[in-house]
Amino acid sequence: MYIFNILLIKIGITMNFIKNLFKKENQEAPEIKFTPNPLQIAISTILVRTAKIDDEFHILEEQKIIDLLVEYFSISKNDSAELLSVGLNEEKDATDLYSYTSIIKKELSLQDRKKILEMMWQIIVTDQNFDPYENNLVWRVAELIGIATRERVQIKKDFLNTIND
Repeated sequence: MYIFNILLIKIGITMNFIKNLFKKENQEAPEIKFTPNPLQIAISTILVRTAKIDDEFHILEEQKIIDLLVEYFSISKNDSAELLSVGLNEEKDATDLYSYTSIIKKELSLQDRKKILEMMWQIIVTDQNFDPYENNLVWRVAELIGIATRERVQIKKDFLNTIND
């Protein structure tokens, strides 16, 4: 065995190389941990704030946020749940909306910013309890992300028409 090892070393092959040759080819690739970017965190935090503004955070709202994040960012449910967790932590410590809305305004087109308001309305109607604070939050977010009053009202009207049909 000793002579065999010396021979392998002379030709540049180590025992680790040989062991690796015989390892299972079907070994799972290492799992890549999801790391949300600032835009994902900002949107998640705004959606969490929307769900919690009425001092109630229902499981249906939590599930709705996960579904919206999956759809909007094209991420897995697990990554979406992780993003929700980050959003919950951010929202708990947040003192203002600007730090999140400024990212949204900077990074997204007008059409995508309108989509954020629609997502907020989807969360608001989830618990079937319309609270004045929810409407006020949508108004404040709309102002901060550069959506005019007329457009904001139209987004609400269009969304409510789709759920009433």
